[in-house]
Amino acid sequence: MRTGAFVLASAIAIIFALNGYGVSIDENLRLMRDLVHSRPATGRLAIIELDARSLDRVASWPWPRAVHARLIDRLRDAQTGPIAMDIDFSATTDAANDASFAAALARSGGGVILPTFRQPVSSNNTQFSENLPIPAIRDHAFLASVNVQPDRDGQLRTYSYGTVTADTARPSLAAMLADVRGTIGHGFRIDSAIDPKTIPRFSAIDILEGRIPRAQLQGRSILIGATAIEMGDRYIVPGQGILPGVVVQALAAETLMQGAAYPDLGPWPGLIFAAFCGLICLRRSRQLWNLSAMIGTSCVLLIFPLALEMARVASLQIVPALSLLTLYAIFTGILKLQQRFRESRFVEPVTGLPNARALEKRASGHDKIRIIAFRIKQFDEMSAVLSIEDRAMLIAQIVRRLHVGFPGDVFHAADAGVVAWQSALFDSETLVARIESASALFRAAIDLEKRTIVITPAFGSSTGMGSDARAILAQANLAARHAQERGLRMAFYSDRLAEDTDRSLALVAEVDDALDNGDIYVVFQPKLSVATGLVCGAEALVRWRHPQIGPIGPDEFIPLLETSGHINSLTLKVIDSSTAQLKAWQVLGHDWGIAVNISATLLDDADFVEALDRRLRALGPLASSVTLEVTESATIGHTATAIAALVRFRNLEAKVSIDDYGTGHATLTYLKSFPADEIKIDKSFVTHLLETSSDQILVRSTIELAHELGFKVVAEGVETNACLEKIAEYGCDIAQGWAVGRPVSAEEFTVQFSMSGAIEDTISSRLSVAA
Repeated sequence: MRTGAFVLASAIAIIFALNGYGVSIDENLRLMRDLVHSRPATGRLAIIELDARSLDRVASWPWPRAVHARLIDRLRDAQTGPIAMDIDFSATTDAANDASFAAALARSGGGVILPTFRQPVSSNNTQFSENLPIPAIRDHAFLASVNVQPDRDGQLRTYSYGTVTADTARPSLAAMLADVRGTIGHGFRIDSAIDPKTIPRFSAIDILEGRIPRAQLQGRSILIGATAIEMGDRYIVPGQGILPGVVVQALAAETLMQGAAYPDLGPWPGLIFAAFCGLICLRRSRQLWNLSAMIGTSCVLLIFPLALEMARVASLQIVPALSLLTLYAIFTGILKLQQRFRESRFVEPVTGLPNARALEKRASGHDKIRIIAFRIKQFDEMSAVLSIEDRAMLIAQIVRRLHVGFPGDVFHAADAGVVAWQSALFDSETLVARIESASALFRAAIDLEKRTIVITPAFGSSTGMGSDARAILAQANLAARHAQERGLRMAFYSDRLAEDTDRSLALVAEVDDALDNGDIYVVFQPKLSVATGLVCGAEALVRWRHPQIGPIGPDEFIPLLETSGHINSLTLKVIDSSTAQLKAWQVLGHDWGIAVNISATLLDDADFVEALDRRLRALGPLASSVTLEVTESATIGHTATAIAALVRFRNLEAKVSIDDYGTGHATLTYLKSFPADEIKIDKSFVTHLLETSSDQILVRSTIELAHELGFKVVAEGVETNACLEKIAEYGCDIAQGWAVGRPVSAEEFTVQFSMSGAIEDTISSRLSVAA
């Protein structure tokens, strides 16, 4: 591709050179170089000006030729070098004046140069007339060409060595003054680095009236011509502005005298040099080296012509060469951007790891493949509180640990909180053993700069043909999600898992109907006041009895409702059913409270917050009997919007409970700033309390510290009488679990706990014994 860019850039540069594109830029560059090495005239040539003052003193123009004769005599007396006159003598005047001028020329011994030139007969005629001095004059002088030809832009840049007039080859006036020979018809560039202001200039009238000392004229070549504005004869010279014709002639002579009539080598040497350097760059793959080489080549191209011109060797056109380098740099830059764009399609921007597309591309080249997916539990909650840098650091440390367990594999950031890779381990037993070992690496917390995080990994795996890499990656990810939801270390993708997924999709489609026809309904699990031994309220739980499938567990359908967007309507339905039951209990004289689970995502849902606000306001004082349970993981990732919503609900007298405490790695000190009233210890720490000393330490210390911070404490998962007695011993406020009662319908709950019956009496007696 770089070769193609070089060939294209070279072709365009050659076209520029052949068609003269960029000549004006080259001219400007040359003028800039001329400023760098600007220099004075030699002083060997002086201009005798027919200026305004001279014209005023000699009133008539053309001057009588006797005046010119006196001027020649004065200069001859001063022992000047050759005398050239840039004045037209092609017409006869009166005989006496012509004879006087001819005699002066004769006295000079042939040392005077007179002009000859060709000019068009008229603007509409292609014929030329030859302008020669009259025979009586030219017989005693040398004739020289003074023809000049401005370029198309009106600027005069070149001067000839000579032209043919009257069928005779004649050297140019400048060539004769400089005593330089050249090929007739060929030209040279007037050197604009020579400062025309440094050419000695004398007024003709001062010469005629003897006011110029002989020493200022002696030995100098003399050029006589008009400089008065009214005489016309002016040309635009690049870098010098508008100059009288005689000054242009003098600059041309100075150019030859200083050896500055060097050749213009054109664009080809620079173009060849640039192409050679470009070919060298093609052989190098290091970008920095190529960039340095291109910059160096450009600098040489800019400086080398200046060195040649200062040495008066030659001039170069460098714009085509610079265009080659510039175009090559642009084209390669475009190719590099395209390459980076293509590569960026295969890179995850936050972590810099190859992404899922890169994994699919890598795997597609193999026949049979195995893809393993690694998922991070509660990654969304972590992302809410981690900066981009922290997330990148987290994934980097995860990959570092995975490298230990799976050395040599290439890991990809396949999705948010998902790392995936292609593995050569096709033996399932070996893979399970390797994953068990890798999982052990994540028991230690991951230290970020400002926090420590404990992650719970889940692995999923799937195999198939490389051509189906995308589907296999999705299957591995699905297996990992399945393992994550069920608390497994890993899961293999299978037809059964696919069927379960299809079932989940079908269930999502049936949610609305299930809500409408009552297949999704509310049950109530009692909550016991440990201090009194009496039921103090209930937690509203959701159940789904499918007409064909039968009971569907909340662990299966609640995540479906959250991901499908139905959790809003379900939660409001639960709140409506629960508050209606709360009112019914109040009518019966039962001062029971009701707890409802609120998904963390709903706290950022403005419509849901408004709907719940309206319901709490409608309850009035009864709103104080409502507890909104929010998971601890949600408090870790809380947003300002969520906090504002909870503060709003508490201002309406509702209570806030932090559910599943102990699973989200938040400290009680941290939760002190959260708008909550109670802490609900997760059942995973309570159910086996009597068997695990570490759980006993955690539960007891949590209760003590929570009380110090002003929280009530609820223990869920109290499944046995012994567990109930233990948490009573620790001073827990409320117990919930099968030892207190299982979830039942509202009617059963009312009947069972309205009686001052055996259940409360039995619990009270046990608690009193424990006390």
